[in-house]
Amino acid sequence: MESELTINIGGFPPFSARGCEQELTPIEHGDFHRNVNGDLVYLGSDAHAKYKSTIKCNDKAAIATDGLYRGREIELGCIQRLWQKFEANQPELELDKLPVEGSLYAYSNDQVEIKILKIDGKKITLATPNPGGYICYRPLLSMRIVQYTLKTNEWGIKVGWQMECEEI
Repeated sequence: MESELTINIGGFPPFSARGCEQELTPIEHGDFHRNVNGDLVYLGSDAHAKYKSTIKCNDKAAIATDGLYRGREIELGCIQRLWQKFEANQPELELDKLPVEGSLYAYSNDQVEIKILKIDGKKITLATPNPGGYICYRPLLSMRIVQYTLKTNEWGIKVGWQMECEEI
């Protein structure tokens, strides 16, 4: 396996996804304005953010493009990890996003691993007692392809690709 990155269509031929970089950015869904007193107010939803993702990779081959097109719905197993805090002896918590299978880890503030007893979608059951800490995971996001690009340096024998997606 060359990368933790996964996609449910196309795929990664050998030497096409080593050293990928991913950027997750919350999608803007509101605006900042100043009121008559000069205070900054946010006119948007407090609901959890959806993300846009930019993935860049330079290797010796490009991503397989079969089935990739602008607007295509994909399941993207991210390489970017998300972290969530949990309180001491909190037996259950709900993750913000669906995790990629096998990517969940829970740690105390002292960096001691805390056992995860059960995973049911976004619901996680932790061993108790525990001192509280953080859980990290790679999110599995339902996204649409906004665009992708392929590039080749013929004489330098370098190939690269970039994909931009937005969460549905």
